[in-house]
Amino acid sequence: MTSPALDHTLETLELMARAEEAIQRLYGTCADLWKENGDFWQGLSGEEKCHADIIRTMAAMLAGNPGHFQAGRPFSAGVLNTFISGIEHQIESVKRSAVPELNAMHIALDIEQALIEARYAEVVKTDNRRFQELASDIVRETAVHRRLVEKKITQLQAKG
Repeated sequence: MTSPALDHTLETLELMARAEEAIQRLYGTCADLWKENGDFWQGLSGEEKCHADIIRTMAAMLAGNPGHFQAGRPFSAGVLNTFISGIEHQIESVKRSAVPELNAMHIALDIEQALIEARYAEVVKTDNRRFQELASDIVRETAVHRRLVEKKITQLQAKG
């Protein structure tokens, strides 16, 4: 990968890691507010922290051996920054108790769906098996998050 493409891709990966950390903070805030489902929210929060760490590991792999990687699907830094700002806004809404927990679950569902649709795994093309596995892990875990949130929404709706 050439230097300008490498720099842009590393910037993109760092923004992706920051997005995961923003989601981690949102879910942690939800855990603090809604104790009854605190373990659920905290579990998601911890996994988002792991996703950020994985993305940074991927970035280190890329930076350490850029010749084995090619630029993939381009991502706009502006879009990622807007996504992060949106999450920060949601955190503030949750902190002000302006959002009922069921709405927070729907927000979480939207976030997890957006991450799946973003196709993070396509940002870099490589034959590096470990890199591909790490990207696949995030995609798979995000799909699991979506299903867990859907199930929790159904449970909350059943409670009334």
